[in-house]
Amino acid sequence: MNLARRSTETGTGHALVLGAGISGLCAARALSEVFDHVTLVERDTPAGDGATRRGVPQGAHVHSLTVRGANVLEGFFPGFVDELAADGATLVNALSEVEIVFFGSLLCKVPLGTVLQASRPFLEDRLRAKVCAAPNVTLLDGREATAPLTTPDRSRVTGARVVVPGVPGTTEEIDADLVVDAMGRAGRGATWLGTLGYGKPVEQRLRVDVAYASRRYRLPPGAIGADKALLVGATPTRPRGLVLTRQENDIWVLSLYGFGGGHHPPTDPDEFLLFAQELATVGGWEALRRAEPVTDVAAFAYPHSVRRHFHRLRRLPDGLISIGDAICSLNPIYGAGMTVAALQAAALRGCLVGGTRNLPRRFYRSAAKSLQLSWLFSTLADRSMPQVPGTRPALAALLATSFRATMRAAATDPEIAAAVWNAVSLTGSPAELAHPRVLAGTLRNWPRRRSVR
Repeated sequence: MNLARRSTETGTGHALVLGAGISGLCAARALSEVFDHVTLVERDTPAGDGATRRGVPQGAHVHSLTVRGANVLEGFFPGFVDELAADGATLVNALSEVEIVFFGSLLCKVPLGTVLQASRPFLEDRLRAKVCAAPNVTLLDGREATAPLTTPDRSRVTGARVVVPGVPGTTEEIDADLVVDAMGRAGRGATWLGTLGYGKPVEQRLRVDVAYASRRYRLPPGAIGADKALLVGATPTRPRGLVLTRQENDIWVLSLYGFGGGHHPPTDPDEFLLFAQELATVGGWEALRRAEPVTDVAAFAYPHSVRRHFHRLRRLPDGLISIGDAICSLNPIYGAGMTVAALQAAALRGCLVGGTRNLPRRFYRSAAKSLQLSWLFSTLADRSMPQVPGTRPALAALLATSFRATMRAAATDPEIAAAVWNAVSLTGSPAELAHPRVLAGTLRNWPRRRSVR
């Protein structure tokens, strides 16, 4: 397929986005404002009926869009959040309609903004429809990219070779002025850089060994009072967690997770409920006991968090960028994945204002800034768990003590609760947790040493 190409000095021409998940769709939306034509290539054939895609095995588990992530999507599509709510999604006021237990403390309830709760397929289907409604955006599904096309000297990527998976003789070459790797955490774009002679970006990997199990339910109206979500986080001595949220059309999803093989949640329905009973609040358990399951239990394993430092590469070809999980994949228990994807697309949009000259390097620097604090916060929280290898026991204990003391302060102080939520949801900076007022509250709740007699 040879689409007409124009000079990218003015930012016009053809952009090719490989992968039509959340990050690929958001990237395509940003690119459609600048490029004459944008083509999305997706391996899966979207059913459009709320079913989980093969390429998104985590789609059956809890998803939510934070205030910051919703604001980015609103910037791309004004009124989008209200449209989703009108179509059945649940809008939740955090923290006044969310019961959160972190490190054993129930956070103080304080109104902080609206969180959108919907299943991943529900949100992705509607986002895809919005993006593909643009006259200059085309979706090619049922195809997979296998290799980049380049100029003879490999200084520029000029497109990609794609195939219909499992069907011989279906190779086609798609020319493009810009190729965007949105194919996920496997990092094929990074591998391509290596094969082209540019070297792969340095990778940070933190093994967390988290596994999920989820099931959807119908709950009686008001089953957990006025709350629309219940979160019970893991602790170092009990590295298991529970998330129960109301999603679209009054369907609730219960996701259980655990760090380390001995704490992974079971998929047997009876054992699944017993695991939940150990974690749920009294009200949450009573609701689950009376709930009507509407799906089987789905499982998902997440071995490690990954960050690739593209911004540190000394040499990059023109015409190729990676985005989304291909750059940074965070432990999903913090619920920041879709927001981080949206923030990277916003960074791309900002870079495109300056044209496409030297775009890869400018974008990677901007994307690195947008995700730096979220990576820091999630990895520090992970390292507080002794089940996560690679952290000195003394540091893990110090982090756990610090988080526990902060959450105790957040149980009675609305400002500290707000700082905690802003850090977790990326609504504000995790640096708020280092504010003198927050530190003072943390120190007041620091465990006292027993006197030696």
